[in-house]
Amino acid sequence: MNKLVLLTSSALVALCASFPALADSATITQTNETFGNASQHQPGAIVGFQTGDSATILQQSGIGDTALQEQARFADGSDFAVNGIQSISQANNNTAFAAQQDNSVFGGDNQSITQTNSAGTQASQTNNDEFTGNNVQASSQDQDSGSSVTQINGINLTNGASGGQNSQTAMQNGQTNSSISQTLDGASSFNTQVATQNYFGGGNTISALVENGDNNHFTQTQDSGASNDTETASFNLSSGNVITQYQGVNSSGNMQSYTNVQSSGGAGMQIQANGTTNSTQTITQIGFGGDYANQAGQGQAGNGNTETISQTAGFGNNAIQNQGLNFGQPGYVYLNGGALAHF
Repeated sequence: MNKLVLLTSSALVALCASFPALADSATITQTNETFGNASQHQPGAIVGFQTGDSATILQQSGIGDTALQEQARFADGSDFAVNGIQSISQANNNTAFAAQQDNSVFGGDNQSITQTNSAGTQASQTNNDEFTGNNVQASSQDQDSGSSVTQINGINLTNGASGGQNSQTAMQNGQTNSSISQTLDGASSFNTQVATQNYFGGGNTISALVENGDNNHFTQTQDSGASNDTETASFNLSSGNVITQYQGVNSSGNMQSYTNVQSSGGAGMQIQANGTTNSTQTITQIGFGGDYANQAGQGQAGNGNTETISQTAGFGNNAIQNQGLNFGQPGYVYLNGGALAHF
């Protein structure tokens, strides 16, 4: 005689959890809106299963629109985004706001925000990676003065974010009085940050902050003809990090600052190109106990400029300054065998 076997609810859950969740896709389009609001939330998966969810918001020819995206919403141990895609595009949309949050577990997530032909817009991207990395954050603003980009890779209070090999890229083109802020937090290593402000800007700022992260690479660039622009970087309890700060030809009144505290093996290069005037470069490296082998290099071509390097309480550190350049020019600096370098 056949016996009917009843599955308990817990058995059903286990059975369902043995199959990967199917990918979700969501798209919102808003046109000619005033203070429109678009919000998308997608769940992730039980640990170990890829979802590949995608979320897209398009807002154009509006005023003050808001776009919000979140993938994976719950606590540590469940509901993670894996191989997720978030995309927001806002055009001709003054004072628009775009924000993305992704709580990933095994990496491969991608966030992108594009804002064009507007003014006073804001882009915010946050990625909380629990274990691995290979996540991408990219923001682009074009002809969008008075705007800001904020990118954070790090700790969510519900997890112990420690993933690495993530990428943050931010570009602002043809803008004034705009800012880019990039942050790495939570023992995250082997990440890349690139921040670029192009084409005759003025009053722009780029900043980088690293807390307790090692072996990361950073590039900050403010292109030709800029004035009163600022590049800053602050690394704390973080070793083996490398940063290059660059300000382009015929710039004036600009400032570069890099601070490295209680770290070893860090390298900071600051370059202000040909025709730079009335600009400053400052590097501060503060050691503690066994901190060692930090490097600082500065190169300036122009007149009325100032370079300052301060290294404290370490050993085996290197400091190089060249004003007026020479050797192989454009940004000179050098050392090579023991690293640093440029031209």
